[in-house]
Amino acid sequence: MNWKKWGFCTVKSFSLVLAAVIFLAAGSRKGYGAESSVIESVTVNIKTDFGEQGEIPDPEITVSGNGCVLGDVQYRTAYEKWKPGKKVRLEINVNAEEGKVFPASLTRTQCKVSGAEYVSAKALDNSTLQVRVDYVPVTVLGDAETAGWNSKNKHQAVWKSVEYAPGYSLVLYGGDKVIRRMTVNTNSVDLSKDMTDDEIAYYYEVKAIPVTSEEKKYLKEGNFVPSTSQELDWEEEEARRTDDGGAVRGNQYILPDGTKQTNTWKKISSDWYYFGADGNMVKGWQVINGFWYFMDASGKMMTGWVNTEGDSWYYLYENGGMAVGWIQPQPGIWYYMDISGRMQRGWTLVDNVWYYMNAGGQMQTGWLLEGGNLYYLYGNGAMAANVVMDGHTLGADGKALN
Repeated sequence: MNWKKWGFCTVKSFSLVLAAVIFLAAGSRKGYGAESSVIESVTVNIKTDFGEQGEIPDPEITVSGNGCVLGDVQYRTAYEKWKPGKKVRLEINVNAEEGKVFPASLTRTQCKVSGAEYVSAKALDNSTLQVRVDYVPVTVLGDAETAGWNSKNKHQAVWKSVEYAPGYSLVLYGGDKVIRRMTVNTNSVDLSKDMTDDEIAYYYEVKAIPVTSEEKKYLKEGNFVPSTSQELDWEEEEARRTDDGGAVRGNQYILPDGTKQTNTWKKISSDWYYFGADGNMVKGWQVINGFWYFMDASGKMMTGWVNTEGDSWYYLYENGGMAVGWIQPQPGIWYYMDISGRMQRGWTLVDNVWYYMNAGGQMQTGWLLEGGNLYYLYGNGAMAANVVMDGHTLGADGKALN
């Protein structure tokens, strides 16, 4: 009897244990199903083709993940204000399919973003996840139109500026030979040092290009555009500046037959002088045939750097003409002369881009500590803004925030 009692208890206990196992197993399956309804990983892909020249295309956005689809997309910057290289904040809504839910947020590793910079991924509600990213618009640079020559300076190549172009590649040809290749960051350049053969017709090709490795991520270069040819009329130039046997008498230039010369250049002992409408030698700043020149106290035409007042510096080309805009008197050293020809120092705004010139007027690049603030200047001198450089976040005014 005791054995029967124990046997009954053993069978009953076994039944209870088995029922408990079945209950727990069922509960386990139910718990697993609830866990699988939570979307714990999402991939957002932002793809951009460069498109046509001058066009800033919209990105193509796709979403992948178990149980989710792409929803609405909001751009926090109006399209007409997009600029290549300037970040645009995107808010991408990802919708959960029926029976699926999102957690409160996903980390950078859980929400993988390609083609843009991850900012955050937070649930608006159980069925909507908002992914915020910073996207950089791209474009193909346009072509440099109306490539030609300055009508007042036969050595100065000039072309129409290309929108968004940080620089230009220029190839100068003499006849069918390449004379010089160069990269410039302005839409004009003086080529007088290279155009020295009066028997050659010169022309150049120019195209807009990204200059730095960072710019090449969001800009593609344009096409080469040929300029008009430039045949220098050296005989005409020399006719204006010829030693004809005359001599300076007092403040005037008199030919051997006694004729007083007016409105003309004369070369005297390897230096150039100009005699005005009254026949007198001019001095100081003078506008001659549309160009500014500077004559010293003796009347001699000056070239190179001159300091005509206080600490105001100007640069005069080899032909005496005053330089305006960007100049590069020495390879790799840039200066900017304002519309009056005066050399600029400190912060200088050119075509809505900030540059910094040191006390000697030379354009600076790289990291700059100015006024107690840290700035970064690209290789072409342009001030960086709204980017992260070497771990430093630079604000809209270019100042490092950390």
